[in-house]
Amino acid sequence: MENNLVHSQEYENYRKIMAYGRSPEVVKAFKEVLGAEAPMYIQSAITAVQSNPALHVCSPRSIYSAALRAATLRLSCDPAIGHAYIVPRRNHGKWEAQFQAGWRGIQHMALRTGQYQYINVSKVYDGEEVQEDRITGELSIIGQPKIPKKDIGLIASFGLVNGYRKSIYMSYEELEAHGRRYSKSYGKPDSIWTTNKELAYHKTIILKLLRTYGMLSPHDVALLESEDNDGLGELDLPDDSTIVSEVPQPKSIAEINKSLGYEDDEDDDSEAVITEEYKVGDDAIEAVIEPFEGTETKSEKKTQVPPEDFMTLEEACTITDSKGRSYGELSAEALSYMSSSIGKALKNPNLSPEEKAEYQRKFKAIGILLKAKSEGVIE
Repeated sequence: MENNLVHSQEYENYRKIMAYGRSPEVVKAFKEVLGAEAPMYIQSAITAVQSNPALHVCSPRSIYSAALRAATLRLSCDPAIGHAYIVPRRNHGKWEAQFQAGWRGIQHMALRTGQYQYINVSKVYDGEEVQEDRITGELSIIGQPKIPKKDIGLIASFGLVNGYRKSIYMSYEELEAHGRRYSKSYGKPDSIWTTNKELAYHKTIILKLLRTYGMLSPHDVALLESEDNDGLGELDLPDDSTIVSEVPQPKSIAEINKSLGYEDDEDDDSEAVITEEYKVGDDAIEAVIEPFEGTETKSEKKTQVPPEDFMTLEEACTITDSKGRSYGELSAEALSYMSSSIGKALKNPNLSPEEKAEYQRKFKAIGILLKAKSEGVIE
């Protein structure tokens, strides 16, 4: 009975987290910082919550505040991407979510400056030795790994477009000592130094390399340094209690058509409602429409002919990318990146009519899917 009560409370909080993220107040706060990209970052936070049940006990405000902090660095919280993470932490007896940059996110931030040819972190194995050229300061690895392989440290390197290169090596013992001395969360049960040492090691060495020898935006560095700080400053969001979790109300046909960009004829019946019955299978969503008593039946209504380029959500889900993956399986972050690439391709004046039509079809499908994800129709 007690377990059922706990699960019930977690589920209720999960519903509040979803409602909070889709509330007009929170969407507005994200848009003020991120503009048109806001829905994608909100979706990445929802994805993080759905993939980590430990976050279900955290306050909705702390979850989206962590996501907004990541978004100001243009980092997604989608765990599959690894740019940033939303992690649960105990704060004065309460579970709160905190932003945590991943080492791939830090690498991504550095590459965005346009100053780097490459940035890399690799393991060094027992049997190998890292040697330094005393003239150039460059590092090299000699020897062969012992079998079975056992990693003993990390080597991080970068090369700038101006030709400057730098590498540093740290053994796992040195990385542990660094974390023990400088990390406020070291030794805590919910710290990455306890739960994910590999991530902690990679993040430590790449930050040490880039802060000491590389280039990072001062704005990004300031936000990274405030990672463990309490208080949200300018990233403030509405209090949890001000957001009311409401059961979605049925939408009229006119409202649905308007959200999709198509208006009903003036004499069409706007009283029919769409029931909250969604059949999800093979990434297809069917809406079951029921007219109210006394309204015109389907045969009596004037049929609205959709435009020639009309595309349903089901059709958009089935379109595939160059790797054969259906668009319906891709994350909002991946779709957004593809949308940017296709938009650039459409500017090519040398496209054939067939190529242009195909790009436009894919661009339209991505737009439909991003809108559906932002509105919570699909995940």
